[in-house]
Amino acid sequence: MTVMGIAGCSDDGSSDQPFKGQSADQVAAKAVTATRDATSLRMAGKVSAQGKPLTVDFHVDTQKNCKGRLAMENGAAEVIHTGQTTYLKGDEKFWAGAAQGSASGGKQAQALSGRWVKVPVGDSRTTGLCDKQGFLADLDSDKSERKGMTKGDVTTVDGRKAITLRKKKGSGETITMYVATEGKPYILKVDQSGGKSPGTMVFSDYGKPVKATPPPAGKVIDGTKADKTVS
Repeated sequence: MTVMGIAGCSDDGSSDQPFKGQSADQVAAKAVTATRDATSLRMAGKVSAQGKPLTVDFHVDTQKNCKGRLAMENGAAEVIHTGQTTYLKGDEKFWAGAAQGSASGGKQAQALSGRWVKVPVGDSRTTGLCDKQGFLADLDSDKSERKGMTKGDVTTVDGRKAITLRKKKGSGETITMYVATEGKPYILKVDQSGGKSPGTMVFSDYGKPVKATPPPAGKVIDGTKADKTVS
């Protein structure tokens, strides 16, 4: 997903400047609040997790209903969370990575590959995975990260007008936030370049219902009995 259509409108006090009279920091604070209060949204992009690339595409809501996909160096998986249950459908590399240290890891990875697995409650592999509020709390946990921002041009993100808010840090890292100028000031995109954790996340589908329905029961393996599946 790319940013297109730069529409030269900078922070020069012109009458058509969005959020006129508000500082970049004030706009950023409103954007974080609006995004955090949204009933649902889609998060898609590539980030750095423990120094390794992680690609995610999740549609989540405040009730932790969730549907999406993640991909990393050691495989990929589809995810569904509804009610109190999480279902994973990973490829062989994903399950092999998850089963590291297990004597039957190789056989288990082959057996589970491409099949829906009901993950036990509290499983570390899915902790926080579909927690919209938790994710956005992390976004807002260090308010100093959005202090000292400057307004940039108005552009578009997936067809929606957005103002750019940018902050350069001493480590050579630049954080750019794109905030919707029409309707609620939702965050439409966050880009982090330079530094140790570069990445881009695009936010969309605000307020749209999350269609997270469990897979057909006959196609689901109980994760607590996975060892018996390959015995």
